[in-house]
Amino acid sequence: MNDTGLNLIKTLGCLTAVTFFTLYNTYDNYSYSYNNILTFMTFISTISTPLFFVVTGYLDANASRSTAWQMKKISAILLIFLFWYSIWYFIEPYHKGYLIQPWFVLTLLFIYSFHSLIDQLVQHRTLLVATIVVLLLLAFNYDLLAIHSTDNRWLSLPAEFRLWTWILYYLTGRLLFDPVVAAVYSRPFVAQAAMIMVPFVYIFTWLYEKYFFFTLFNVERNSFILTGSQVYILVVLIIIAVNGLSVGPHLQKLSAKLSKAMTGVYILHYSFFNLLIQWVNITSLATKLLVIFLTFLLSVILTLVMLRFRLTRALVTF
Repeated sequence: MNDTGLNLIKTLGCLTAVTFFTLYNTYDNYSYSYNNILTFMTFISTISTPLFFVVTGYLDANASRSTAWQMKKISAILLIFLFWYSIWYFIEPYHKGYLIQPWFVLTLLFIYSFHSLIDQLVQHRTLLVATIVVLLLLAFNYDLLAIHSTDNRWLSLPAEFRLWTWILYYLTGRLLFDPVVAAVYSRPFVAQAAMIMVPFVYIFTWLYEKYFFFTLFNVERNSFILTGSQVYILVVLIIIAVNGLSVGPHLQKLSAKLSKAMTGVYILHYSFFNLLIQWVNITSLATKLLVIFLTFLLSVILTLVMLRFRLTRALVTF
């Protein structure tokens, strides 16, 4: 990926993390379940978690990896988790940020604990591709069976704790860094084809969920549930399309600045959102969207401020 494409993807991850996890998380009498704009925004935001792991895998591929680097990553993740989890536990109204969820931390710890094996795997492109395909098939079949076999305890693992799904996206990020693979998807006609395909794949995925998962769709108050294997092709197409975009210098500078806040936004946006809804009386769609925008803006600002100081930098990035 080129620098601009990577920055845009990281910025998109920030935005979708905020929208996906705040659209329905509120305390008021406004009926969001039946608002088409909010359901649409929720749906297009289902790429937030996959984007995070793809970006993490891609960035790690470009790092100078060693045993010391591996231990530093593990220590940094534990520091972030313990610090913010302690604040959540002792201080109200702080709410756990997305990155502070146990399943998120477990996935990262698993990845970095076995990172030497991952490094050996990515040295063999064919084997890496085969592993990704196997994980995708495993994840998709498990997700599908879990919907139809709710009484089976082996299929009752919550979607977020299906760690193989997030490992799949991490390995995809490592694959996208491969020079041969990058040379293919960086071609202009490939990016243009991906850009054309994205809206059609979105529509297909929307219909797939709404009608194929119809029962659960109603139970979940019309909130969209596709956050794992079912959006894999969509996520890859979006990354290829965004990487091929040509944007002006102002947008390049803005995305470069916002992209630095990706990890911090995943941590902080829950807290800002829950603080804002105590002060803002949400009575309309416009008010709701304003709160979401302020959540994103405040999360970015605080993250960028914390990144400027050595003592606080380690609390919003690893």
